[in-house]
Amino acid sequence: MTGDAKGRHAAGVAREVGVQLQDFIGYHLRRASVFDLQGAVAALEPLELRTIPMSVLLTVVEEPGISSAEICRVLGMQRANIVPVLADLDNRGLFLREPDPSDNRIQKLFPTQKGREEAARAIALITAHEERMLARLDAGERRELRRLLEKVWQQDKDSKGR
Repeated sequence: MTGDAKGRHAAGVAREVGVQLQDFIGYHLRRASVFDLQGAVAALEPLELRTIPMSVLLTVVEEPGISSAEICRVLGMQRANIVPVLADLDNRGLFLREPDPSDNRIQKLFPTQKGREEAARAIALITAHEERMLARLDAGERRELRRLLEKVWQQDKDSKGR
């Protein structure tokens, strides 16, 4: 069966069972995620900061003394992916590294004053972005959306043993 024929077959099956793309929650999650990511990237542009480095910086600010391995666990990142992010944040003077007193192989990360200030600016920009993005939802709907989305991704976290 060719690609065109497979597509027509899948469309026919979808019609037969009464399911359309709009019926899939994953479709709506993806659309919302793209909408959010595009807005977040634009919001952070004045700081020359992307969403993943922002998440890493906020984690260091919220959990002073955290290690890179712990950040990876908290954010669901691969260890190899955090190395360039930390290098960029380090070059910008946003955190300090100190050896762990119990194991010199581990470095604990602490935000600098500049890092705390940059994190505060990022929070303000992302908060404004989320206000625009979620303007049609009242406070209760926003809490419910956050609760339901967390329930979905926590399920993934639990299944991976994190």
